[in-house]
Amino acid sequence: MLRTILPPSVSTLIHSLRFKRIGEALPEKCIVAFWHSRMIGGWWFARENAVALVSKSKDGEYLNGILKRWSYKTVRGSSSKSGKQALDEAMDLIRRGEANRLVITPDGPRGPKEIFKRGAFIAAQELNLPLYFLSIEYKDAMHLHKSWDRFQIPYPLSSVIVRVKKIDTKGFPSDQDEQKIFLEKISAPYATSPIPEKAEA
Repeated sequence: MLRTILPPSVSTLIHSLRFKRIGEALPEKCIVAFWHSRMIGGWWFARENAVALVSKSKDGEYLNGILKRWSYKTVRGSSSKSGKQALDEAMDLIRRGEANRLVITPDGPRGPKEIFKRGAFIAAQELNLPLYFLSIEYKDAMHLHKSWDRFQIPYPLSSVIVRVKKIDTKGFPSDQDEQKIFLEKISAPYATSPIPEKAEA
């Protein structure tokens, strides 16, 4: 029942929101990342000709239905065994020209909260595409404090501020231990922040 009701319900909600952008527009071809807690606004904002990585969990099944409704191509994979296989499949869609953007929640599906995993940086390097991060703030939202990421659901008619920033991926190391240090360090500036005062439609 929820799988049937959720996609149209979330679509109705998203169409009531007022999006404003700070920074440059996303290019046609790129990698896009945003935190799991702000995924409702992020998935909608980055949806143009995109492929999404979606977990194989029950929650992932619900998300898959929403993203299909928003014209995403989706690739299912867990954060453990099938994660690299799913990333490779998504990158192949980009290489074949079946999608232009690869969209990822880099701390999903289970955290740690607001710490990048490797996937977005690997994809950016292997596909030679720029990596953009979306800092998303809802003017009014419900906060699910018991969820691992304190997930946020914007209220209808809320304003959504999207700050677009390009991430420099040149220093991403090949050694996995060094990658962990790099990812923890680069995550800090993208921690959630207050809504800025000025924005562009």
